[in-house]
Amino acid sequence: MNRGQFLTWLAGSAVGAVTGGVLTGAIAEAEPNAPVTVLVGATVIDGTGGPPRPDTTVVLAGDRIVAVGRFPDLPTPPVRTIDLRGKFVIPGLCDMHTHVATAERTFPPMYLAYGVTGIREMWGFPETHSLRRRIEGGELPGPRMLVASSIIDGPPVIWPGSEGVATDAEARAAVRRAHGTGADFVKVYSQLTRETFGAIAGESRRVGLRFAGHVPYRIPVEEAVETGLYTLEHMYGMLTAASARASELQAEIDAMPADPGHPEGWLAQRARLEREAAETYDPARAARLSDLMIRRGCWQSPTLAVQRRLVTGSGYPPPDDPSAEDMLRRYMPESIRQFWTGYRTAPSTPEQIAEREFAFRVRLDLLAAMAEAGVGIVAGTDAGNPYVFPGYSLHEELELLVRAGLAPMRALQAATRDAARCAGWEHLSGTVAPGKFADLVVLDADPLASIGNTRSIHAVVSRGRYLSGADRERMLREVEMAAQEPSPAFVPGGSLGRCCG
Repeated sequence: MNRGQFLTWLAGSAVGAVTGGVLTGAIAEAEPNAPVTVLVGATVIDGTGGPPRPDTTVVLAGDRIVAVGRFPDLPTPPVRTIDLRGKFVIPGLCDMHTHVATAERTFPPMYLAYGVTGIREMWGFPETHSLRRRIEGGELPGPRMLVASSIIDGPPVIWPGSEGVATDAEARAAVRRAHGTGADFVKVYSQLTRETFGAIAGESRRVGLRFAGHVPYRIPVEEAVETGLYTLEHMYGMLTAASARASELQAEIDAMPADPGHPEGWLAQRARLEREAAETYDPARAARLSDLMIRRGCWQSPTLAVQRRLVTGSGYPPPDDPSAEDMLRRYMPESIRQFWTGYRTAPSTPEQIAEREFAFRVRLDLLAAMAEAGVGIVAGTDAGNPYVFPGYSLHEELELLVRAGLAPMRALQAATRDAARCAGWEHLSGTVAPGKFADLVVLDADPLASIGNTRSIHAVVSRGRYLSGADRERMLREVEMAAQEPSPAFVPGGSLGRCCG
């Protein structure tokens, strides 16, 4: 039985009768003469929320899943068959907030090695689009990519390289440029005014792009959601919006001068206001905000991994992760190492740390309430920021989602099914089903028993290619070698990559 005969048998078998045109269509969509891989005997957690499916076979033809089920009469085809008894198969993971993918010899392969087969790159430039084309063309290993526009901010822009807009006309022109470059969505930032934010929203609708990013400092969350923001990053503004003193605190924010040249004072003020908002958290306001986000289809992207770094100050490794310093030395280029270890933000005193720890705990409570209400939650890390590693840190993000109160299944869906829905990829990705991309992670332990088991990676399937433990080790050795080579100086907004957005 050759490849064609095997697929014909599969389509005409009992599974073909059950799945009908789905299986036939999946086989038709697979590349002609694409290699077939049969994964046998695993427990499949398909991402739909349904119960685990033990002793399940997954058939891959090239870049597509063509069958998932129990096939007792499955012939032994002359194709690659991999016994995964005792293992767990989940959809490939997606990090919905990343940066610096253009460090192409380190960041993209690290995503794959840690099971992240899709990313949403939140600061797009010509190099980013070039990287995506080369990955899609098979020239480089890397995840599937959704690419933002350049950051559109109000003057004075916070990050060098951002596009500053001061008027309605400038804002609309920036959106048209983003559309012309092939951006998948528009990235908005913190210094925008009501006028420029509204102009971006209107022009984005006109050209057929969504817009996502920061809630601008001087715009209440409710207003930003009503205007059409489709993902809300970092939970910015959420504690203020959920406070019993929301109007008073927003007035204080409006009165604060915008001075990116002296961010320490700004950050200290913001930390104080966040603490005051956390101290006056109002569950009823949080519930109304959740209802609004659900009605408007706005997703929450909390990026807890990077928020956790800010509790003790960026530039420091997480205290409970002894491997972080080793990973920094081994896998990050020297220019990024220098930037990360030299980058410091407030707090600098025990009192400031306590402020941030308290606000972080309330932020987790708020996130749990939103998840319980039914707000869409997606997993993103802000990879590229200090000690937020590509691929590796997404597993921390999942653990923090569970710490906030999400069930392991819901946390897993935040990086699979729900991430795909948010990205607009749900017809191609996010669940283990015929017709979907052949992007999978094989685990040695059950992630529903403990979400930390997503770290126990046995193998990764990316674009139908099975990456064994040995393959992943080889990829990381190559990353380590690349990281030791000279690299250009790293500047946020510079040519190597963009971070911190």
